[in-house]
Amino acid sequence: MIIFMSNISTTARSIPIHPFLISLMPILFLYQYSLREIPIQDIVLPLIFSISLIAAIWFVLKNFIGSTKSSLIISLVLLLLIIFSLVRLFFANHEAEHIQFLGKNFILFPIISSICIIGIIFILRKKIPVKTTSIVNVMSVVIILILGCQIMFYFISDDSQIKSLAEFVEIPIFQSSVIDKPDVYFLLLDAYSGDVTLKNDNNFDNSEFKNKLKERGFFIPKTSFSNYPNTNLSMPSITNMVYLDSIANELGKDSKVLTGMREIRNENNVMKIFKANGYHTTSFYGSDINVATSKELLDDLLCGSMFNLDPELQRAFVYMYFPFSFSRALFNDNMQYDRLECTFSTILNLEKKNEKPLYVHAHLFFPHPPFVYDADGNRVAHPNTDDQFDPILREPYLQQTIFANKKTIEMVDSIQKRDSNAVIIVMSDHGGRFGVDWSNPTEMDYYRALEILQAFYFPGQEENIPEEFATVNVFRIFFNLYLDANYEILEDRQFWNTTEKPFDLTDVTDKLMK
Repeated sequence: MIIFMSNISTTARSIPIHPFLISLMPILFLYQYSLREIPIQDIVLPLIFSISLIAAIWFVLKNFIGSTKSSLIISLVLLLLIIFSLVRLFFANHEAEHIQFLGKNFILFPIISSICIIGIIFILRKKIPVKTTSIVNVMSVVIILILGCQIMFYFISDDSQIKSLAEFVEIPIFQSSVIDKPDVYFLLLDAYSGDVTLKNDNNFDNSEFKNKLKERGFFIPKTSFSNYPNTNLSMPSITNMVYLDSIANELGKDSKVLTGMREIRNENNVMKIFKANGYHTTSFYGSDINVATSKELLDDLLCGSMFNLDPELQRAFVYMYFPFSFSRALFNDNMQYDRLECTFSTILNLEKKNEKPLYVHAHLFFPHPPFVYDADGNRVAHPNTDDQFDPILREPYLQQTIFANKKTIEMVDSIQKRDSNAVIIVMSDHGGRFGVDWSNPTEMDYYRALEILQAFYFPGQEENIPEEFATVNVFRIFFNLYLDANYEILEDRQFWNTTEKPFDLTDVTDKLMK
């Protein structure tokens, strides 16, 4: 019996599990870096996909060169890819330009490729000892255990990961006695800059677009600012109709945990109120920028993908492990383009499914990067930079903004043609933010991040529209005007924060000349 068990143990150690374990490392490395922002369930599908892909490659190779050698070659390639990506990012993010130069693909790629080719030739020509598989298996298990323990320790030591923040955004959810409720279209153009920023940074006068909206009955405030400079706080504030001071105080200025923001964004007050008042609710995409995740709040989810991965995880994974422009275009750019095209087509041709009033929540990553359109709507390639706030992106941003103007007018015209009484809200959650010095912002930096677009088509309520719309009040005003709610209109305040300290909020209202 002892001999039999020993034979089983030896056989188990000789099974090449290391390529499958190493295939998990890129995702675990990325998750460990971003675990304050990404819920752990969002990495389940990427892990399954990674293992499945490696299993398919291993199954094909082993029929030609055997199980042991195919496993070692796959593990070698994966490890070199990880090293290549980490080294490239290390040099690319260095402050000194001459050091950044060392991270260029034309320098690193020949070196890594040479090592890879030599390693593959060595594996193919040499007789691999039986114990090699066991050694590499053990090394892989140790690395995975270290990563797993670090992630587990974080969750154990920081209970804010599992703390619900719903109590901090509670407001009355009312049921209106109004019978004739209007359809509502919320068109959020992510990262759309305001007039001062477009004029100062891009020498672009946006009055033509705004005049077209005014001709179609839109009211446009003289000044428009977001309450927060980044989506992770701006959208939860907009869709819950509250400021987030209490959450910032609860978590503390040094907290970097953003998973709770997703909870209150996905289960937000605006969607709850629409559902409580009999609306048929529609949103786009998946868990990444979805306005609701529960079936109780959302009736239709359109233009989703098979996996609906978190955009930050997807973007980080592609930029880290697919460093060439064509590979990034294959993933990020194509997904951006396909989603936008689907959304445009859906809104332009949307038909009601029932007699219920309709709420359409369309959060478009547009003109937000990646930039896939020129001013005429032709498909273009996103510039080759890893910094989403790089000033060199200003020109492609302007091109995509001009096209965003054209598509917005098309969507507005199609909606008004179907129903002239439908409410249409066109706005952005923050500015373009290119060239912002987040640590030492100037007055112009505040405008780059906080000045936004706002335009409101409120048919039948033109005389009752207030002159100013704080983003936190947009839905408060709508519900008060159309559903006879009695929400308090909150004071307009602007806050500054950074991605490093999202809850270290500084009131900069007085720094913005209004």
